[in-house]
Amino acid sequence: MPLQKSAGWALAAATAACALLLGLRMLVLDHGTYRWLIWPNLALAWIPLAASWLACRTLAGGRKPGAATFAWAAVWLAFYPNASYIATDLIHLEWASGKSTLYYDLSLNMLAAMLGWTLGAISLWGLQLEVERRLGKGTGAVFAGTAIALGAIGVYLGRVLRWNSWDLVSRPHRIVRDAWTAVRDPEALAFIGSFALFTGAMYVVFYTLANSRAKGKS
Repeated sequence: MPLQKSAGWALAAATAACALLLGLRMLVLDHGTYRWLIWPNLALAWIPLAASWLACRTLAGGRKPGAATFAWAAVWLAFYPNASYIATDLIHLEWASGKSTLYYDLSLNMLAAMLGWTLGAISLWGLQLEVERRLGKGTGAVFAGTAIALGAIGVYLGRVLRWNSWDLVSRPHRIVRDAWTAVRDPEALAFIGSFALFTGAMYVVFYTLANSRAKGKS
């Protein structure tokens, strides 16, 4: 994965800044509110980045995909929705924030949401580049689009139906059933479609900027 060490430190620093904002919120303004932003939400958002990096490592030097590649890719796909899911935590502003804390809480939630989305985008970008190297840009675009659509379905299953990534192991048949039901329900499709458009449009911007910077260095 073309992720420089400095970028990794920047992501870690942003996570620390989010934790600091949350800590101040809990100590000074309220106790416990928004604690879920760091654990489990941001913690889970780091998993797809780690899984993507490990999957890409198995392909280093032009090696062919093996069992380890597909295993890490499966872990990545299972946790990829967690990265952009944090954006839906903005819904809590309606009940968890008062007039005196609204803009502080908005800053806190937006930092967590943008950081989570960035972790997911970098993880997707690394895998897409590997697909492009082997199968071409068209296949890479299809791969990214499919991942974004599946990610939006995953966010719907998590936010609305309250499933989580661990349930893919314990109750996979029920998740598949609910996902199939969701894609045939107009109300669910409105959620999934709009969220996929949001994450997809932002990812196109990210992909274009990231690739332009990579080409500029080559």
